[in-house]
Amino acid sequence: MSKKMKEILSVSFLIVFVAVIVGVVSLVSKNIFYAMAPDGNSYVLRDIVSYDLPVISEVDEKIGKPFNDETVNVQVNFYNLADDSERQEKSLILYDNTYMPSTGILYSSENSFDVLSVASGTVENIENNEVFGTIITIKHNNNFTTKYSSIKDAQVEIGDTVNAGEIIGTSSVNKVTSVSENMLLFEMIYDGKYVNPEDYYDKVIEEMN
Repeated sequence: MSKKMKEILSVSFLIVFVAVIVGVVSLVSKNIFYAMAPDGNSYVLRDIVSYDLPVISEVDEKIGKPFNDETVNVQVNFYNLADDSERQEKSLILYDNTYMPSTGILYSSENSFDVLSVASGTVENIENNEVFGTIITIKHNNNFTTKYSSIKDAQVEIGDTVNAGEIIGTSSVNKVTSVSENMLLFEMIYDGKYVNPEDYYDKVIEEMN
């Protein structure tokens, strides 16, 4: 083989080798760029991130109180047969010369206060009661319902969806007591029974399904 022919083959081999190297570098660079492409506000390696993983809720919803005013006090406790006689006495509602066990907690304040939904849900009913005034009922899930009595200036309607902490009305009067013009009877129904709301404040609502 002549010297000239050898030179031609060497140059051809070099050109092919360089072309292969350029192609490989280009492909690798392209894949790295794709893998490091922005995803939302962050950079992720797409090849090691699984988009099939279940989404985890950031914060579990907890049951709050039906008010956020520190001046609100308990006027009448929830009546519980397991309580001592002194507490049971403080858990009776007197109306028309008749004592009735309280199925909720009667709150009062010297000041008017906002009434809040304790959890997200749907307004199931709004009614006017002769003794307790306007009553708003909110259904949170199949097992959990709350009632807010002695409401004025209701800010929701039947069928509305409400969020936890959303204002649904304002405290008002009822015929049970004249201690204050700013009252709220808050009742909680769980699994078809009236329960003491104080036992459920700050509980995760998902656990009550």
